[in-house]
Amino acid sequence: MRLLAIHRLHHRKGGAEGVHLDHLALFRERGWDCAEFAMAHPDNEPSDWSDYFPERFEPPSGLAGLAATPRFFHSGEAREKFTRLLDDFKPDIIHAHGVYHHLTNAILKPARERGVPMVYTLHDYKLICPAYHFYTERMGVCEQCRGGRQWRCLVNRCTHGSLAMDALYALDGFVQWRVGALRDAVSRFIGPARFIVDKFAEHGFAPDKLRYIPNFFESADDAPVDPTNVAALREKYGRHVLFFGRLSAEKGVDLLIDACARVGVPLVVVGDGPKRDELQARAMARGGACAFLGHLKGAALWAHVEAASLVALPSVWYEIAPKSILEAQARGKPSLVTTIGGLPEMVEEGATGFLAAPSDLASLVAALARAFALDDAALARMGALARERATTTFTRDRYYREMTALYAELSPAIAAHVAREAQPA
Repeated sequence: MRLLAIHRLHHRKGGAEGVHLDHLALFRERGWDCAEFAMAHPDNEPSDWSDYFPERFEPPSGLAGLAATPRFFHSGEAREKFTRLLDDFKPDIIHAHGVYHHLTNAILKPARERGVPMVYTLHDYKLICPAYHFYTERMGVCEQCRGGRQWRCLVNRCTHGSLAMDALYALDGFVQWRVGALRDAVSRFIGPARFIVDKFAEHGFAPDKLRYIPNFFESADDAPVDPTNVAALREKYGRHVLFFGRLSAEKGVDLLIDACARVGVPLVVVGDGPKRDELQARAMARGGACAFLGHLKGAALWAHVEAASLVALPSVWYEIAPKSILEAQARGKPSLVTTIGGLPEMVEEGATGFLAAPSDLASLVAALARAFALDDAALARMGALARERATTTFTRDRYYREMTALYAELSPAIAAHVAREAQPA
């Protein structure tokens, strides 16, 4: 079977890139012939198909961005190279993870002309929110663009702070909604959380084109850590809360700092981002025990995860299916999350963790109090249940089985292959 995977990037930058690369690796392991299509980039992983990659494109800021408007909407180079790849590789199915202005909708027509079905994993809300996230720091959660009002992105200055770029993104959002080229070209949209599936249906996507298929969990850094390092961290911080991730407004770390200070629980913050200095100043002002450790990865990160009593992600935006919670659960940690987006699908109150209302300090304080009223043994039992659910639900076999069944619905060649595999030896 021949799978062609599309994503704007072919290196690990964020969650979408990880899913794209892990998806390809899994299907190659299962004997599929796979190719990829992405922008050229110095950080890309090696690819036998890199000669087909169009040149890297990122729109410049300010007025220069307006000058790049034609390329923002249509890349002749991407279309020409993608057409050649289609004709040379002859895929049975196309799986896209991100097209946008990097590759543009110019690549859609060649696939439709050749009758190759396309599925598309939704890693963000870009197709219904020009600013990707239904969130800005000034407005909080926002769905004002619903129903063709993408001009609100310009009025509210939702994207890069530049008037020209807000105008460009607003125009792009309106074209996506009005013309619907991607919405029409894609055979099925895949949501890794039920929430995003429902949200796209609310915004006018055909329900019969939307499917819920959770990602599978895999970490390249899941080797056991040195228990002496874990013990040393527990000795240093005592019973404590850990946040690890990007330090940006939508993650709700400001409220977590306040809540931990009120409950009297130490907080360890791993990560970096635009809000780090502001958050450090807030922690000093609140007077709680709070340590900022910067970016960590691999064994250093996992030692902190295992040392923590609880991992918290008190987001205030529509999180989809954050990998950090799965990573914490796979390490046997209970989690505290907010009841927004896909987060409550991942944590069960009192069983695998704790829930709090988003942007609600009193609710977050109460959830922390519930957690730290329990002893270490009770928290460990919750963590063990979280690990069991994460490692038995988000499996490679389940993901491969469900994704292959979806492909078979769309491609007669893949359906025939699946039928042959199902026959007894």
